[in-house]
Amino acid sequence: MAQAGRVSPGAWGRRGAGADAAPVCAPWCWASALLWLAAAAAATGPSRRQWPVPYKRFSFRPEPDPYCQAKYTFCPTGSPIPVMKDDDVIEVFRLQAPVWEFKYGDLLGHLKIMHDAIGFRSTLTEKNYTMEWYELFQLGNCTFPHLRPEMNAPFWCNQGAACFFEGIDDIHWKENGTLVLVATISGIYYCLLQNYRH
Repeated sequence: MAQAGRVSPGAWGRRGAGADAAPVCAPWCWASALLWLAAAAAATGPSRRQWPVPYKRFSFRPEPDPYCQAKYTFCPTGSPIPVMKDDDVIEVFRLQAPVWEFKYGDLLGHLKIMHDAIGFRSTLTEKNYTMEWYELFQLGNCTFPHLRPEMNAPFWCNQGAACFFEGIDDIHWKENGTLVLVATISGIYYCLLQNYRH
């Protein structure tokens, strides 16, 4: 008689104590089955889909589908990135606040659903600037797909772009989020950022 807690030699072949119990596959049996499935999948030829989808760089912004409509204007106070002098010292700030803070306060912050931006301050001119990544068709449109009757697959309105504007909204970033100095850089390095965006 087998001791309690011990596995008898035939335990891999049967489940339960009775002779009429259903057979169970041993670990080597499962490994063989998975190996067979992998070989069968490879033998059927290359898949028509590739994952992950290779990155495709565009030299232009693709035309948005007319279905995608923005409720609010994208980057309404946007301005060109200003040129800084080489001897300027630029303070760089981390800006973070909960998504939809204007509507829900810090609620989404408790779930760590945050909106981030970068702030810059010129020590020569004492002007502040904010750079954010914005969705062109508002957050709901880019977060959730649309189901359109004329299309078989979900449809996304998820184009976005960088928005650069003068000023840092201290109250917005400090009230429920973060406004922290993280680095200082020279005007030379700042201008490299400006040249990179072109």
